[in-house]
Amino acid sequence: MSMSFGPKIIPRTNKVTLYHKTKLSLLPRPLLQNQTLPRKPTKQDSFYVMATSNDLESTRPLAQFAPTFLGDHQFSVPVNDYEIDAIEHEIESVMKPCVRDMLISFHTCTKDKIRLIHLLISLAISHYFENEIEEILNKAFGELEILTDNEDDLETISIMFEVFRLYGHKMPCDVFKRFKGEHDGKFKESVVGDVRGMLQLYQASYLKTKDEDIMEEARSFTRTHLAVTTTHPHLSKLIQHVLYIPRYRCIEIAVAREYISFYKEEEHHEEKLLKFAKLNFSYCQLHYIKKLKALTKWWKEIDLASKLPYTFRDRIAEYGLGMVGIYLEPRYSLARVICTLISMIMTVVDDTYGCIWWDIEAIEDLPSYVQIIFRNLWEIIQDIEREMSSLGRHCGVKPTIDEIKSLTKEGYLEIAKWARTGHVPSFEEYMEVGVVTAAMDDMTLYIFLGMEDCDEKIMYEWVASKPEFIHAFNVVLRLTNDIATFEEELKRGPGKWQMESTVT
Repeated sequence: MSMSFGPKIIPRTNKVTLYHKTKLSLLPRPLLQNQTLPRKPTKQDSFYVMATSNDLESTRPLAQFAPTFLGDHQFSVPVNDYEIDAIEHEIESVMKPCVRDMLISFHTCTKDKIRLIHLLISLAISHYFENEIEEILNKAFGELEILTDNEDDLETISIMFEVFRLYGHKMPCDVFKRFKGEHDGKFKESVVGDVRGMLQLYQASYLKTKDEDIMEEARSFTRTHLAVTTTHPHLSKLIQHVLYIPRYRCIEIAVAREYISFYKEEEHHEEKLLKFAKLNFSYCQLHYIKKLKALTKWWKEIDLASKLPYTFRDRIAEYGLGMVGIYLEPRYSLARVICTLISMIMTVVDDTYGCIWWDIEAIEDLPSYVQIIFRNLWEIIQDIEREMSSLGRHCGVKPTIDEIKSLTKEGYLEIAKWARTGHVPSFEEYMEVGVVTAAMDDMTLYIFLGMEDCDEKIMYEWVASKPEFIHAFNVVLRLTNDIATFEEELKRGPGKWQMESTVT
């Protein structure tokens, strides 16, 4: 599970069906039409952080957000439940047993199994065989020295490096030294003739860790030569795509779509694998569209756009696509729905914070349009809590509520105060709040909420440990976001633009 391709090391507790047929009543939910709160939230269980009665409105000009450029195209795409069920049946009864036999066959050597795993990853069907793959790789990594000894094929070594690292095994990058000259320490010119090897090494280089200089050299070397390589048309097209956007910066299912077209043109492709990949893509596509239609219908029925006196980022389709980037597997349907719902409502909260300050005691003093936003957020959380309880998963809701409280109190509220008082924070002070508003801690919890086949205890203990990489992600996201929106924020007057004065 990752924003695109990433380490496949989320702890799982049990096998599940292809997708979770949730009873969640969010899509659509008639109660959301009600203009009154189902009950008044208490201070103990509410995540509200409401406005004080003396300072509800901001004097700063509000942002004007354009409508989603995606429109409602998803409603024009036909989705047939019978077709979805038929594809699922063929995947479960025919495709999976066939490929599983290929993976566990005693007649297939370890290197060939690793190559097969890499192909399954590229075709986006590896997620059907996680247990088998982990068993194979755990055993193979214990024999790594034997596997790599005297192996001089660049493509094979690069594939092993990529697969092992994807599944949490840190294969040393020293294995690539054999492809460098003994005297000058540069990659050998003979490598240039191995187009497939260079392509694989280039892609593997994106799995480097800090201070692995040889992988940085490999990326520069291969990129330079791949850019001017002339080869078979279908391979050239794949190279162009990879150089334009590396696969590890893309949504995995979208990369698979391109790879399916490439693999079809390979002279010795395995027809069964190609068929499986096509079936899986169609199944995922239909499933995503079906859920996106339901989400969009729910969002339109809430109709916040007509109830709020300002524009906000209306991006339900974009969030739905983003969740596919986090987890493409149909079995995480519930997780994608939950994450999309919370993310969309919190986006509206984010776009609203410049107008109000929040305080739990003042909920009844708020304008009606603000109460609508928080009522919907509250009802979503309540529905999620009921759904998770029905699945026997109780650990995730409270940490999520606490994180939302932290985001609003320590993030949005602080920036709103700065804007209203004219306070110019130091860069350090700004970044202390900025890493909170980047909200990757929150997003991590949203992501985990609906992953019903993963070990809750392990996941939430990990989140509570405040991993350094999430903090680093927050820093990068905060700065890149501010750079991208700087000019637009500057037009609106005092606000985020004040960061300029802290760094100039």
